[in-house]
Amino acid sequence: MYNKLLLAVCLLIIAQTTFGEGEVADSTVYKTLNLGEITINSAKYNSDVFRLPAAASKLSANVIIENKIENLTDLSGVVPNFFMPDYGSKLTSPIYIRGVGTKINSPSVGVYVDNIPYLDKSAFNFDFQDIESIDVLRGPQGTLYGRNTLAGLINITTMQPKPERLTSVLVDYGSYNQLKTQISHNQPITEKLGMIVNLGRTHHDGFFTNVYLDESADELDSYSGRMKLNYDACSVFNTQLTLQYEDSKQAGYPYGLYDLDTQESEDVNYDYASGYDRKMFSSGLAMNANFGSVYISSATSYQTIDDVQIIDQDFTPASLYMVDQNQKQHMFAQEINVSSEKGKAYEWLFGGFTFSQNFDKEVYLEYGTDAPRVYNYTKTYDNSISGFAFYHQSVLNLGKFTFNGGLRFDYEKATLLYNHEVNTNGVPSHGGDADLNMDETKVLPKFSIKYDITENIAPYFTYTTGYNSGGFNSTFERDEDRSFDAENSYNYEGGIKLHCPVNNIFASVSAFYMDWRNQQVYQPVPSGRGSMLKNAAKSESKGFEAEVRYKPNPKLEVWGMYSYNKAVYVKYQRDEDTDYSGNYLPFAPRSTYNLGGKKTFTIDSNLIDKFSFQLQYQGFGKTYWHDSNNAWQDTYGLLSGRMSFQKKNITLSLWSKNIFDTDYNAYYLSSVGKNFAQPGKPARLGVALKVRF
Repeated sequence: MYNKLLLAVCLLIIAQTTFGEGEVADSTVYKTLNLGEITINSAKYNSDVFRLPAAASKLSANVIIENKIENLTDLSGVVPNFFMPDYGSKLTSPIYIRGVGTKINSPSVGVYVDNIPYLDKSAFNFDFQDIESIDVLRGPQGTLYGRNTLAGLINITTMQPKPERLTSVLVDYGSYNQLKTQISHNQPITEKLGMIVNLGRTHHDGFFTNVYLDESADELDSYSGRMKLNYDACSVFNTQLTLQYEDSKQAGYPYGLYDLDTQESEDVNYDYASGYDRKMFSSGLAMNANFGSVYISSATSYQTIDDVQIIDQDFTPASLYMVDQNQKQHMFAQEINVSSEKGKAYEWLFGGFTFSQNFDKEVYLEYGTDAPRVYNYTKTYDNSISGFAFYHQSVLNLGKFTFNGGLRFDYEKATLLYNHEVNTNGVPSHGGDADLNMDETKVLPKFSIKYDITENIAPYFTYTTGYNSGGFNSTFERDEDRSFDAENSYNYEGGIKLHCPVNNIFASVSAFYMDWRNQQVYQPVPSGRGSMLKNAAKSESKGFEAEVRYKPNPKLEVWGMYSYNKAVYVKYQRDEDTDYSGNYLPFAPRSTYNLGGKKTFTIDSNLIDKFSFQLQYQGFGKTYWHDSNNAWQDTYGLLSGRMSFQKKNITLSLWSKNIFDTDYNAYYLSSVGKNFAQPGKPARLGVALKVRF
């Protein structure tokens, strides 16, 4: 495999020296296509990745398209130490950065889309359309972003309205009846007002079959749309309104029995059709005022999620346990930042943030005909979370040294009204209720120092902190398990960055150590019927990351990434008989790596103007699925490729994913005393046509 990959990259380089002879690069095109300044899009950072004293990756629109990155899961193996397992539905989409993450409740990684915070994991897995860039900051971002950025931050920016009229249509069809259609239209309305609208549909028949029902286990149908209005009132003031909607219907879950001895999974085989439907609406109003020496930004956000999950909880042919969960969420957030002009000896930022989240959830469980008794229950949850924060950051530029310090104060309050009604053999009873509340405050400092050895080489050191808020368990059997406290992370990181615009090279290397305390661990309730979070462990994560991207001319680009992560429980005594101290954390690949290249040819033909060819290999090290480390996925790699033919505004692409049909497991869980796994997606081929006019 490695020999084939190296051969492919060598062929790309050889092709450059062979077909490039006699060609003179167009300087205008060169300026358009070079790596240039890679800027993080954020009101709080808004700076070149090279200048940022932290490990950060930026994916441009071209990289997203050419690598067929269609959701956040596809960032695994592209971004160092990033892993988002394929859970089997869009409901719970945990993200792990540097081995730090959580399967249930509040996320450990912050996600922002066009300045709209996505505060719950059930919003993370959405279909990408017209994405302009994705920024991934690794390590805690608590000082500027607060709660639930324990491991890092993802900032997604979609296409912005432009001054010219432009329409694009995309049709993408592939194996397993994968169909993606999208239309996008940019329309200037007046000299100061512009609009961009896109509509899309994503469908596939599913990659796995439930052999018991003889039907797809993971079919997907999703419709989405977005509208942006941008108004430049004057040279000082700008405002932008963003409206986003997605309606997704998804079959699930493609889990088969998993053999711990062979580490292999069987066919999907259960009796109760399962799935997840979600309607999600997000809106944001951003206002920006630039007075030269002072910059003021405001972001107002509202999001609502209405979803239904139906799941065969035992995942077997027996009719044992079926769960129906209905949930409605409402989120409101308001943020204001006031900052100084960039590039001065002293730069400052002051900000305030407030939010509220409301969850109305009903869970209905019914025992099937093969269960030992006739039994069902209904649990209802009315959960409310709100809070506010104030934060400050100072940047001091002293010659070649840059010092950065910040402090944040967070306050949060949560309440829960809980009711449990039971019906046993036709006899109703009250299972219990609760009226709970909790509040917490956090002070989050950060500090960094950067030294510019030259204009293009800069080492740095940074200390950052983060936390995940506490909360209430949906399932509990003892009073002490009704709630759990906040967990905290402390990140020590050092690195060096190289940016040479003349030769179009960008490289970065970083080493890190993360101290994770009062860890919220996902574990079974005492009876084994359900799971909960408990502050029961202390962990550490350490490793390093390296990225390089080289573009010697506009027609050739090569890149490489390697990251190593050793994330272990320093202390985790689950019960008197079970000690997981020293074990590796689950869902934390020991390594991730990526190697690829792209070659573009200019062709003098009536049919084709340009032809490009790309290959990329993504690798994942050994990954443990459970705290016990008795289930794992061995090291594996996925090869993908793309060929594109362009004639003026028409692009025809042939793409492939998992070319060698590598067999691997993408997810693992245990339920009702059995082990289950979801296989990774098989080899896929497809063709995409994009027309712009």
